[in-house]
Amino acid sequence: MPAPNLDTVMSAVDQLLSGAMDEEQMPAAAETLRQLFNGSKACFASVGPNPEDWVAYATNVDEALQARCFGDLAQDFVEMGFALRNIPLGQVYHDHEVYGRERLHSSRIWQEWMQPQDMHGGMACRLAENGEAFWFFDVQRGRHQEGFDREDVALLGKLYPVLRRIAEVRRHLGRVAIQRDEARGALDSLAMGIVIVDQDLRIIYANEGADEILAEPDGALSLRQGRVFARQPSDHRQFRQLVEAAAHGGRDPLGQQRSSLILRGDDRAHSLSACVMPAALSLAPAGSHSKVMIALRRLEMATDIVACSRQLFDLTETEAKFASALASGLSLTEAATAQRVRISTARTHLARIFQKTDTRQQSQLVSLLRSADLPLRSR
Repeated sequence: MPAPNLDTVMSAVDQLLSGAMDEEQMPAAAETLRQLFNGSKACFASVGPNPEDWVAYATNVDEALQARCFGDLAQDFVEMGFALRNIPLGQVYHDHEVYGRERLHSSRIWQEWMQPQDMHGGMACRLAENGEAFWFFDVQRGRHQEGFDREDVALLGKLYPVLRRIAEVRRHLGRVAIQRDEARGALDSLAMGIVIVDQDLRIIYANEGADEILAEPDGALSLRQGRVFARQPSDHRQFRQLVEAAAHGGRDPLGQQRSSLILRGDDRAHSLSACVMPAALSLAPAGSHSKVMIALRRLEMATDIVACSRQLFDLTETEAKFASALASGLSLTEAATAQRVRISTARTHLARIFQKTDTRQQSQLVSLLRSADLPLRSR
């Protein structure tokens, strides 16, 4: 193949760097290298013994064949990959040299995958590895093309440092994406709204619970032009002050400064408790701006105080039933009668409940129990 000029190579490198940072650009990066090597097909791929190891960015993707690659041909690809594990990273190889031409042409991968896509002669190199899994780049030529020569091999060898970096960045960003998706899934499972905003109340992230709260037409909070607003003007002033305080150096969410308030809707049924805190603790200098996380909870009666109080405060069954009676509005005497115990026994139960819930007054206990609820959304 005629040697490509410097501009062509640099253009390919630029496209590769774009693909490293943006997964959607990876097929275009593969296409750039296919053209650079005048190939019939090119592919960046990761293979390994586990399904999560499998990634592929190819040119001219045939969806039916791609499905077979990750389906009934998957084990064949894994076994073929075992033959490549001992090839040093960066060493350029030809597929028929690794597998043997006759063995390769008798395989299902050749007959059902490579030949239908005019992949008759491949040149490749391993780029990076992670345990038994590894990334590689492969470019093929068609039936009516000449095979790759020394100049092709030399060019791929020179591009190896760039290609390896691309693979490492994609592997890292893929892991970050998985962690991000897992974190979002965990936040969506909470029975409360989680909102992250900047100091100007511009919304950056909201979980499912927060989306529902912000969508309520009579709710205590609403979303206007990308900003979070409290429905009542007096609430909004206090709300904004708490957000600004958290964004300008309020580092300890458990500190002595005020960090929560009640936000009122048009009726009590839509009132919320809001707890405002920095989105992440930081070692940044005092006064620097940061993102703010707001935890939102509807003010409503817990649905199963007995079960919740047992799990949250380690109450016994008897203590939990007694606490539930108090939370329902009964006096101490009435709760004793309902539980069929003497008033002295009721006082003993109450003292133990105070100790376990870290409360001192019956009114504090009732308020705590009425808001006690397990923080998982029902599905």
